[in-house]
Amino acid sequence: MKRSKEKITLSILLAAVLVVSIVGYMIYVQRQFYTESTKNLLETYEQVDKTFTMFAQRNWNVLSEWGSNLQDDADGEAVRASLCLFNQQKPTWKYSGLYLFNEDCTYLDAESGHGSAQHIWGAFSEMYTTRHPCVGSYTMKNGERRVVFTVPIEPVEVDGETYTCIAVSYDNETLEEMIGGHAYNGQSDCYIIYPSGDIMLSEEPKSEIERWMENLFDFLEQNAQVNTNALAKMREDVQNSGRGSVAYRYGGKSYYLVYQPVGFQSLSIVGIVDRSVVDAGMRKIQTATILLLIALMAGIVFTLVRFVRINARQEVEEKEHALRAEASERKKMEGLANSDGLTGLFNERCFNKTLKEKEQQDEPFALFYLDLDRFKPVNDTYGHDVGDQLLKAVAGRLRSCVRNTDYAFRIGGDEFALIVNGEVDAEWCAQRMETIKSIIRQTYVLEGQTIDISTSCGVVCYPADSADVRELRILADQRMYEDKQKTGSSRSIKQKI
Repeated sequence: MKRSKEKITLSILLAAVLVVSIVGYMIYVQRQFYTESTKNLLETYEQVDKTFTMFAQRNWNVLSEWGSNLQDDADGEAVRASLCLFNQQKPTWKYSGLYLFNEDCTYLDAESGHGSAQHIWGAFSEMYTTRHPCVGSYTMKNGERRVVFTVPIEPVEVDGETYTCIAVSYDNETLEEMIGGHAYNGQSDCYIIYPSGDIMLSEEPKSEIERWMENLFDFLEQNAQVNTNALAKMREDVQNSGRGSVAYRYGGKSYYLVYQPVGFQSLSIVGIVDRSVVDAGMRKIQTATILLLIALMAGIVFTLVRFVRINARQEVEEKEHALRAEASERKKMEGLANSDGLTGLFNERCFNKTLKEKEQQDEPFALFYLDLDRFKPVNDTYGHDVGDQLLKAVAGRLRSCVRNTDYAFRIGGDEFALIVNGEVDAEWCAQRMETIKSIIRQTYVLEGQTIDISTSCGVVCYPADSADVRELRILADQRMYEDKQKTGSSRSIKQKI
């Protein structure tokens, strides 16, 4: 009897220890979920940020060119004719309106003529203050939000009215389609906000947040369950162009919110995703692990009286199995974090990590550094969709240039890198570089367009050229630009019909 009571007591103690372990595990995993998920979210929305920045710069460049052309017009009729000519680009650019503007809030629309719009002055005020190209937003009388890109110009007079700004405006929904917003299968919100928290651009909300929201900070403070200190820190970070993350609950759901600076006009980009969407994969592992531990606890309580040692051994084996499964899933998640979302090649993060590991392990390798010659005209001529398809096609050809034991990276824009493992000499590297360039330098047929493009390449060897991978990367970049200068970078894009 005494021995039986001791076993029962031991079973209860072990069960209590296991319960405490499960709770501790859940707390630990919860923190890990938050850390890893928000880190991945920041990387995701950094790509959206880059797309928006490129889109803004493209608008400003075209508006600057149009503004310069207006200076050559002799009178108001010529200015109107030029505006009508520019406005023929509307189906391509998908903007809502093209117009001239001045500080009296008088405008000349390319389609409807003269008018006055005092209510949209806020979208132009920063441009008139800084005298630099700007992006702003305003709300129309019907409640529709529009985003406007503005560029100051030399004064142009039409019918006695002087205009000092040229601008294009976009419907919020149109701009959303053009810059993306399909992260996590479209189950995400994306906002671009001013330092005050006011919304400049909002992609169609996929969460419970109302479309009428004007200020993100006020909305969270008044409607969401969010830590006061975390929200205060977010306000401070956004005002100081900082980055970070916040977790909150709204409408009975939990959300991750990440923010980071856009890079101009003190704007910040904010991404919001349902926590269950982000954590779905990891949550399955957590649930399976918890259920497994609960089942194990029940087995221990039920059988420990007779088989204490056997069950203890089983507990250890099951825990090890659960940890291996979790480690395997985490490895898969790390693989996603190391991949370029467009081409499927390894990304710059993985590139830097691989170089560091090679240096630490003192393993010889050859580094090929490449970029496409005159890639920007492809985007300017055919659009970013064709440019993206070209990058994917180039990535496919680069994969054919390396073995399964080697690496192919896209390290940003139209720049790529290859790491070929093993000790090689300069002659082999030179021959291989020419082979790679010839593979890339072929004709690409994309959406009915036939495009000829080439690449410049620089190659270095570790440790022959340098034992410091940072210096090695700089040297590879220098040799790539030497190759570009040697071969000439004035290649043109050819279109065959």
